[in-house]
Amino acid sequence: MIPEKPTVVVLLSTYNGAKFVVEQVKSILAQTGVNVLLRIRDDGSKDDTISLLSQFADLENVVITQGKNVGWKKSFTHLMATAPFIKGAYYAFSDQDDLWHEEKLMAAVDMLAKQAGPAVYHGNVAIMDGDLNFLGNRFGADFHPTAHFPESFLDGFGVGATMVFNAEILALVQQYEPKQATNHDALVMALGNMFGTVVYDPDAHISYRRHAGTATGFGGDASAIKPTLMDRYRRYQRGPKHQFSIRAQELLAGYEPQMSSAQRKVLNDIANYQTNLAAKLRLIFDPRFKATGARKTLQIKYRVLCNTL
Repeated sequence: MIPEKPTVVVLLSTYNGAKFVVEQVKSILAQTGVNVLLRIRDDGSKDDTISLLSQFADLENVVITQGKNVGWKKSFTHLMATAPFIKGAYYAFSDQDDLWHEEKLMAAVDMLAKQAGPAVYHGNVAIMDGDLNFLGNRFGADFHPTAHFPESFLDGFGVGATMVFNAEILALVQQYEPKQATNHDALVMALGNMFGTVVYDPDAHISYRRHAGTATGFGGDASAIKPTLMDRYRRYQRGPKHQFSIRAQELLAGYEPQMSSAQRKVLNDIANYQTNLAAKLRLIFDPRFKATGARKTLQIKYRVLCNTL
């Protein structure tokens, strides 16, 4: 008897993605070894995205919905909240402009199937420019992300487009829908680190486009591989503020009874440091509050001092 293929529900939010979205959808549907259920939410595109996606609308395993423009954070939050809960299934995030290698989902499922309880997978990526010229891998061969909390919370590692998680994580996600806009991938990583397991794949199974229209990251040139200090500062200046404190507030609102006392204390300090001087001082001076490496730790301390954590 041939074993049944695992099911993976892919969550894709689109917005003005006409240039690359068809190629990406085809790469998702071409995944080997798994049954793909693709759920697409368009976030109010003003270009030809919807008309291009219409060629997939009659496929039984594709669901396309059109929504008003709420931004990519809330769009992905909606996709997670409305995803069908299927016992034993897996769930994956997708950007609209990448290109998945055909084994991408199966590589994640192979690693997740060995884990007990809530589990999240993330992996390396091959960073490309808009024309799919290779720029380099996002993480080096010596990269080993920590599972230690709160370091894992403050690191910000984990490329959402690589992430796959099991149904136990989806159950946690659907337990509470954030009221504030927060990064969907960082939220799922936090849930995995706090209540389950996070596994990392050093191999790249995705061609990750960085181009002028990319919503996140440093942009489309080689600075995406080795950003300078000025690149990092410019990204900080134009990027969202308070993302760590907002995430802490939402985790406390949705999951505080399930947390350990240590987790609760840490997240309360991060959530309330702007109005609580003692919490702010702990974030600056307590050695527990660090990220991996001196540079990232200094970035966290700088954000605390500027009230932008």
